[in-house]
Amino acid sequence: MSDAILGNCELFLRKMKHYKPFQFKQFSIVQNNAAMKVGTDSVLLGAWVKIKPKEHILDIGTGTGILSLMLAQKVNGNCQIDAIEIDAEAMKDACLNFKNSPWPNSLKLIQQDFNLFESDDLYDVIISNPPFFEGLAPEHKGRSIARNASNKLNFSNLLGGAAKNLKERGRFYLIIPFENFEKIIGLAITNGLQITRQLNAKPKSNKPINRVLMELTKIQHPVEKVIIEELIVRAKDNSYSKQHSLLTGSYYL
Repeated sequence: MSDAILGNCELFLRKMKHYKPFQFKQFSIVQNNAAMKVGTDSVLLGAWVKIKPKEHILDIGTGTGILSLMLAQKVNGNCQIDAIEIDAEAMKDACLNFKNSPWPNSLKLIQQDFNLFESDDLYDVIISNPPFFEGLAPEHKGRSIARNASNKLNFSNLLGGAAKNLKERGRFYLIIPFENFEKIIGLAITNGLQITRQLNAKPKSNKPINRVLMELTKIQHPVEKVIIEELIVRAKDNSYSKQHSLLTGSYYL
C-alpha cells in the first residue's frame, strides 16, 4: 500500500472512537464505511477457492478486503494479492483490515475502476464477488455501485477483463445468483473461458438453488467432466449446516 493510503488509514483509525469489527479466527473486518458488509456469499467463495503458495492473485472489487484476507490466510501470507476497489469509502475499511492483519506485506490495495485496469503481470488466480443485479438501482448510492452491475462493472466487462489478466493455466473464481448462470456460461465461452468446478448453494434443503460458485479456466482442451457439488447453507433449525461449517471452519469462530 502507498504511504499516502497508509497515512490516511492511520488518521482514520485515530478518529474512530468506537468500532466493532467482525472477528474471524485469524483476522478481523472493520466495515463501517463499505456499502457491502460481511455476508455468506463472500465467506463461501473465499473458503471454496483453491490456491497454492507463491501464487499471484487479483481480487476484483475487494470491498472490505474479506476475500483477499481469506486467501492470504490459506497460505499464511505466502502469496501476493492485488486488491482493486473503486469506492473511496470501502477503501478506508480495506486499508485498516489489511494493515491490522497478520499479512500486510502480502496485500496491495489499488483504488481503480477495473474497466480501466492494466497490469504488467498476468495472474494465477482471480477472484470476485461481483455486482449482482443488472438494471436495478438500490436507493443507497454506495450499495447501488456495489450491487448494480450496470453502474460500474457489468458481467461482460468482468469476464472479459478476467480473461485478459489470467495466465494460461490460471483460475477465475466468482459467485453469482443462479438466475445468471446461463448468461455467465455464455460470456465465459465468448471470452475463451470454460467452467471446471461448480458449487450450487441452497439456503435450506427445501429451497431452490440461489447461488452458484464457479471456477473458470482458459479453454485449452475439452474438460472431460465438470465437478459439480451442492451445498446447503442452513439446517432446518436455521443454524449453519454441517456442510457449511466444514467448509468455513477455518475462518468462523
